Amino acid sequence: MRPVLRLLGTRYGVALVLALLVLAVVGITRAVAGPYQATTLGPAVEPSTSSSVDPTAGDDSLLIPDSPAPPVTSPGAADPATVATDFVQEWLNHTGVTAEQWRAGFAKHATAALRDKLKSTDPAGVPAQRITGQVTVQNGSARFVEATVPVDSGTVILRLISTNGRWLVDGVDWERS
Repeated sequence: MRPVLRLLGTRYGVALVLALLVLAVVGITRAVAGPYQATTLGPAVEPSTSSSVDPTAGDDSLLIPDSPAPPVTSPGAADPATVATDFVQEWLNHTGVTAEQWRAGFAKHATAALRDKLKSTDPAGVPAQRITGQVTVQNGSARFVEATVPVDSGTVILRLISTNGRWLVDGVDWERS
């Protein structure tokens, strides 16, 4: 017993005890959590990769990729691309205006949650001056899309949601080019 205690008193003994503790914790955690299941993290909106086959078409049928549902817009309401363009134009109108005027400019295109998030934002911090290309809209579902708007300093990424058939911007990100 004495040689075992002497071994545990050395740095090798301490390392052995710590290794056994780690193995015990991992073993207990795996026993409680169950078997390992691999998951992959991807973008918030992933394009559909599934396909469908027409069972009545025979052997020469084509695979038709399933696509997300088209955005739902009420009659007379602006489509997501128009809302995104209008929002970014107002968001870029940040010089020579007060913070209140700046926020009032894009308020009609934004959700209450986004307006609340931006209530203390200084418009001087807007990192761009003008739109430099076409808006691209990626359908996530019938009630959610993501729009990318190229600007002179990068890309503005907007998350739009549909509420009662009317599209509103719910999130703003910016990627430097």
